[in-house]
Amino acid sequence: MKRTYWILLIAMLLALSASCGGGVGGGAPPLDGGGNDGVALKLLTYADGTEWLIAPPNTAAPVTAVTVTAGGQTADGKSQADGSIVFKLPVTNEQSASATYITPQGLKRTVTPALHRVEEKLTHDFLPTGSAPNDMVLTAERAYVANSMDNNVAVLALPDFSPAGTLVLPAGASPSYLFVNEALGFVTCNGNNTLVAFNPADGAELWTVELESGDAAFLGPGRPWANAAYVFVPLANIAAFGGGGDETDYLPAELAVVSIADQTEAVRIELSGANAVDAVPVSATELAVAQAGNLSFDEDFRPFVTSPTFIDVVDTTALTVVRSVNLGVVGGSRLLHDSARARLLVGSITAGRMYTINTANWVIERGTLNPVILSDELTFVSDLLLAEGTLFVSSFNEDLVYALDPLTYNAGEWIMPEPLSLEQEELFLAGPQRLHYLAGSRSLLVLEGVANRAARYLLP
Repeated sequence: MKRTYWILLIAMLLALSASCGGGVGGGAPPLDGGGNDGVALKLLTYADGTEWLIAPPNTAAPVTAVTVTAGGQTADGKSQADGSIVFKLPVTNEQSASATYITPQGLKRTVTPALHRVEEKLTHDFLPTGSAPNDMVLTAERAYVANSMDNNVAVLALPDFSPAGTLVLPAGASPSYLFVNEALGFVTCNGNNTLVAFNPADGAELWTVELESGDAAFLGPGRPWANAAYVFVPLANIAAFGGGGDETDYLPAELAVVSIADQTEAVRIELSGANAVDAVPVSATELAVAQAGNLSFDEDFRPFVTSPTFIDVVDTTALTVVRSVNLGVVGGSRLLHDSARARLLVGSITAGRMYTINTANWVIERGTLNPVILSDELTFVSDLLLAEGTLFVSSFNEDLVYALDPLTYNAGEWIMPEPLSLEQEELFLAGPQRLHYLAGSRSLLVLEGVANRAARYLLP
């Protein structure tokens, strides 16, 4: 009996030693069998031949050895802290590679990653649009494109983007920004200072409200947002345009509040700064409104600002400003609320910079002294999107879409270790204007305002 007990105990200890990769003394992890077994490793190849081995979080054990063999060369690295793999190959334009890594279960696995050529996954003319598309909004069943030079809003049925209707606007209306929910659609028109409500199913016009311009030479209605009772419209309020490098003169920024039931402007809220451009909800009853500051252009048409960016928080029930944050002279204009991390992200209209505010305590975390730097080139942040655990940021003048870690705001990680270039030919500006995520195809949809189209990129 005692002999049987010792045999069983020794067998158990041997099994435990194997499962722990060699027991107390360590040793090589056991093999997993290798081959392509469904693990999402990709050999990502860019147009210039640069190649990366990439894999999503939880693919490997955190911060463990990764060995890559390609083109007769072998290189060693480590997995990321989240278990993702982002490894730049020492060779270019290789058709295949092999990678060996440690799984989260402690097994040694060797795989042949699938080839993912960026150029082949990017369809430039995926969706032609009208002239000068300024905004695009997607719902579960429809896509909407505001074509500013065609004076219409195109309504497209998903998932195939087939025509479903058109909102035809007066000549010179210049539709600019959209908001659409299940009940109603709204478009602001900066050519005739109107807010137009339409049927989301087919774009049929329902009603129009003219926004009084008062002493403003250019009202500049921005991106609207609506709840069940009101539509909120940021107003730039330009008093006089500067020319030849002179500064543009602004009146105080305002937020127009339009009653949906009465179809009239109910109240106009004066804001803290100048040039209100964007509005996003930050809670069930609070709306953040970005005021970029006094925006002008020099003789070479380079944008500059001379007054601070304010982020005002408006109570959407009481219709009053309840909080204001001064970000400094940064040209903050594009907003995204990361509700999962309680952060308000602010993209600059004058530089490749992003700023962040903690919406739990309204403290500036990445401000003028430590902005998130995308680029030092002459460009601006045109849109921000959270998808696939990644923060995507479009840089207008560079024709690039950056991918950042939404926790650290670092680039060079999963899912795009290098920016996605939308450039199709030299001196051709696509002008990425709006970003959307298509879950069905796991792809980015990029509205290109200069190229009059939307491009689609299939993600790895």
